[in-house]
Amino acid sequence: MLVPLYLLMVADLHLAGVRAAALVVAVYGLCYCLGSYPAGVLADRVNRRNLLGYGLAVNALVAIGIGLTRRYELLLLLGALGGLAGTLFHPTAGTLVPAHYPKNPGMAIGLMGVGAGIGFFAGPQYAGWRAQTAHWHWGAIGDWQRPCIEMGAAGLAVAILFLLLAREAQPDPPGSSRGAPLGRRLRWCVVGVAAVLGMRDFVGVALLSLGSIYLQKSLGQSALQAGLTLGAMTALSIVVNPLLVWLSMGRLRLRSLVCTLLGAAITITAIPLCPAHHVLALLCVAQTFQMGNYAISDAAILERVAAPLRGRVYGLFLCIAGTMANTAPWLMGSWTDHFGAAAIHQRTYLPVFATLGVLVASASLAAPLIARLGSPAEPAIQPLTETSPATLEPAL
Repeated sequence: MLVPLYLLMVADLHLAGVRAAALVVAVYGLCYCLGSYPAGVLADRVNRRNLLGYGLAVNALVAIGIGLTRRYELLLLLGALGGLAGTLFHPTAGTLVPAHYPKNPGMAIGLMGVGAGIGFFAGPQYAGWRAQTAHWHWGAIGDWQRPCIEMGAAGLAVAILFLLLAREAQPDPPGSSRGAPLGRRLRWCVVGVAAVLGMRDFVGVALLSLGSIYLQKSLGQSALQAGLTLGAMTALSIVVNPLLVWLSMGRLRLRSLVCTLLGAAITITAIPLCPAHHVLALLCVAQTFQMGNYAISDAAILERVAAPLRGRVYGLFLCIAGTMANTAPWLMGSWTDHFGAAAIHQRTYLPVFATLGVLVASASLAAPLIARLGSPAEPAIQPLTETSPATLEPAL
């Protein structure tokens, strides 16, 4: 939401460069990820439907709060609070969704990735569009704050609907191992995977912030145009996430992960070398490779982990990899602030894009580490053949 609004925030709040605006996003992301392991512990022990619903509601209220304040220190505080609410999502959804579809948990994760694609597609586009076209007034609200209020209100409405309609999966049978300890071997395997894939996650977060800065400073796009471009470049992931999970079933899972990571590395490095009129097409290809491998790696990890342990595994992974990743907005803002007048030239950005390419290529070393987690727990079946979801319990 905030990524295409960086330059508007800097001008409106008189901030000391893009890095100050990007720090709000970085604080959100760091709190989101640092709280992931405790969130995973909760996801393995308590009602996941409630965790998701109330986390979404608080996250939405934070977005509204960002739209109502003009104090920078309060924006940072709200960013931290939003991150602590948002941290409930990945460990909780990553265990609840496969629990409803136990015959094919990997495909369930891939289909859940459709939501991520829609969010990354619509969020920047809507924010950039409404920042330039919304004309309603309420106090001293700035142009960049109106989409925050509108999107926060929409999120709050969805949170209420979720709490009314969603259900927890079938309760664990007596004697279930839900909440059992991870074990030293599994814990260190996950730490290793997270440390390596954290380079991929860093690039994924960096690409959005760097892309926004590059489009506006080098290619002269407005916040509206940058938002449309950033949203458009993620559109294909709506289809690609479940499709790649389907195509990579069984032994192809880890090979596909390596191929998509290398594809992302090549295309990301080439972005500042591409003529301006072809940049959108190249960004779409790069982001398709980049976002497509998230669903593959999530499926590969969770298929190899027993269901009662998935919340903490997901939480531990995100705590490490996500914390590495969410230093990216501030680092990208700081790096590009030093370009000065040279920021208008495309080739100025080649070292930073090339660095991101090297990092995402290095993340392919995670494949043998994921293999050490074990064989997929569930038998390989054709996707979408789940005859029925797990028995549902009444809402609590």
